[in-house]
Amino acid sequence: MTAPLALCDAASDLAYRVADRLSSPERVAGTAHEALTALPPELLQPAWQPASLLMGHPGIALLHTRCARNDARYAAIGHAHLAAAVAATTDAGPAAVGDLLLPARLHADAHGGYARLLARCAEVHAAYVRARVARLTARRQEHGPGLAADDYDVISGLAGEARGLLLAADHGDERCAQALRDVLTHLVRMTHPVRPPVAGGSPVPGWWCAPERYLLPRDREEYPRGDLNVGVAHGICGPLALMALAYRSGHRVPGMADALRRMADWVVSVGYTDDLGMQWPGRVAAEEAAGESSHPPQGLQPPREAGARSRPGWCYGTAGIAWSLYLAGRALSDGQLTALAEDAVGGLVRRPLDAAVSSDPGFCHGRAGVLHTVSRMAVATGRSEWWAMADGLAQDVVAEYDPRTPFGFRQVLPPAPASGPAPHRVHHPGLLDGAAGIALVLVGYADARRGVGVDEVNGWDAAFLMG
Repeated sequence: MTAPLALCDAASDLAYRVADRLSSPERVAGTAHEALTALPPELLQPAWQPASLLMGHPGIALLHTRCARNDARYAAIGHAHLAAAVAATTDAGPAAVGDLLLPARLHADAHGGYARLLARCAEVHAAYVRARVARLTARRQEHGPGLAADDYDVISGLAGEARGLLLAADHGDERCAQALRDVLTHLVRMTHPVRPPVAGGSPVPGWWCAPERYLLPRDREEYPRGDLNVGVAHGICGPLALMALAYRSGHRVPGMADALRRMADWVVSVGYTDDLGMQWPGRVAAEEAAGESSHPPQGLQPPREAGARSRPGWCYGTAGIAWSLYLAGRALSDGQLTALAEDAVGGLVRRPLDAAVSSDPGFCHGRAGVLHTVSRMAVATGRSEWWAMADGLAQDVVAEYDPRTPFGFRQVLPPAPASGPAPHRVHHPGLLDGAAGIALVLVGYADARRGVGVDEVNGWDAAFLMG
């Protein structure tokens, strides 16, 4: 293995190379659009969304703001990506405005300016989120229980929209603080059990997703009575992470501690263990959550469905779920919960990664998300053994860099039956699946490995509700 300091240098160097490749907003957008529209139509399509924090210019701006700490010329590039994002909100509408809050705030903290932009974004976003909470509340009153994941999730639901509110509220914006309280109150109510008729009338957790609200027909076939999503990207661990972070920041509403406990206890209950630690299914069928299955995914039993097997990554897997439990344990001052989360991440790194994660360097599904979780755990615990695990992952991600590609790294898409067994590799510059997210993980790893303070290392990963 490469010596740690040399590996840090290599990781940092690659992050700056990627930043250079992403230096022109116009060229980045053109290349991404061309690459993604050329994909076979049967593949699950990734997106280039210019106003999106996770899939567009705002997330790329986070990389250049970080690089500007050591080279001031990157500040202007970050500003150019933010300007492109602001222009794109004209077409994307008010739903996209909140995605500007994190990159604009980090850029302003480092370089000044943006006071008017931040104030206007906070005003628009707070109003938008409060109106959305009101619509979701009215829908529940009219139609009864039964959610869609994007009502509450990190990618396009309340948990993701609240990350900007939390940041603005921490900086004293009362409009965002009130909107955040609305979100937290709504999520607290969501944790109370419900009795949906389609699930046989047995009580299930309130974040039960109704089959009639699934977007994909295959979900209705696999979960005809609905399901409960465990993961971070689309599951209950997104609200769990948000509420844990808000609770520790002092943004609290009645019943919040009990709601945190209900969510965390349920997540632990659906995990299963082997000799290396706990793992989780990505989703739990409603009948299993109601205790109607003869093989519930608890204790030492693996999940019944092959499709629900444990995954390693951030979005649906052990990395994201365990880190969310770690945040909850810290919020609740529960040492047993943080210890369980640590053991789960340690076991994850000692297990061979599955083929999908091994082939994908990205944050959402791949090795970058696992590396960032392990680096975060190393900083949080101060235990040196975590760094040996992180070093191996970092070396693997560094080895994925390909100078022949436009952005240095490529997103890996799982194969589709109509397109053959091989995965597809596509040029994506974004934060969630693409080169910007990988580069931020690499430079974050290098900073943390060298002992830079945690507040300086991170900040950008609030996009994933990691801190």
